[in-house]
Amino acid sequence: MSLHFPSAKAFWSTTAAVALAACASTAAFAETLKGRVDVVNQGNKTLVVAGITFQTTAETRYNEALQTFTNLKQGQKVTVEFDRSGSNLYTAKAIALEP
Repeated sequence: MSLHFPSAKAFWSTTAAVALAACASTAAFAETLKGRVDVVNQGNKTLVVAGITFQTTAETRYNEALQTFTNLKQGQKVTVEFDRSGSNLYTAKAIALEP
């Protein structure tokens, strides 16, 4: 019985393709975090939940109970749906005030 190993070029080409596919597929899915608002910065439209700073944009959606960023207050329980870009940039896609 003999074993067949792919060439190094074929191995690394396949590995790179799988890695790129994994990166592309994870970027398409938003993540969710529930917690209490630690800090609200009205000036730069950021909020901190569980030690993570979220940047809001003009596209960020708010549930009916919250309606706008200006209604966010420290201590409120929220759910944040977000996208992660790199290791330190979290963009809030939707923020919902929890009962």
